[in-house]
Amino acid sequence: MVGWMSTRRDGAALALFAVLAVAALAAKTFGAPPAAGHAHPEKGPHGGPLLELGDEEYHIEVMLDEKTNTLTLYVLDAAAKAMVPTDAKEALINLKHGGKPEQFKLPAVRLKTDPLGMASAFQLKNEELVHDLHHKNNDARLAVKIKGKSYTAKFELKHDHDHKH
Repeated sequence: MVGWMSTRRDGAALALFAVLAVAALAAKTFGAPPAAGHAHPEKGPHGGPLLELGDEEYHIEVMLDEKTNTLTLYVLDAAAKAMVPTDAKEALINLKHGGKPEQFKLPAVRLKTDPLGMASAFQLKNEELVHDLHHKNNDARLAVKIKGKSYTAKFELKHDHDHKH
């Protein structure tokens, strides 16, 4: 009886090994599915880069219009697809420029689909803010309240070129 149990266990182990080997080969061949924590697009619905809030509870889509010096932030859901209205009146960007702290307040902007008294975007037209965001080591941080909870995120622009100031 002992020999039969040992063979049965070895057979089960061999079957498990075979299943794992096939799964590993399939993942290598076809690509592994995205991790559960990052099952969202790289860009938001408007084409802008995303900032993660909390444990990916929400996302902020960043739209920077250099021609008009306008920064627009869209509040998105965990999947970074649907707009999320909030009753916050403003979002804050805190940064350092020339070693001095600065704060910019982006007023809430109600979109057509937002309920009365709520907004899913924040926007500020400010040449100094756009200029400061391009400086390296500005330690820019976003602070915003969504559904009564405060969130912060490191705010970084990806640079393809250097700014000489």
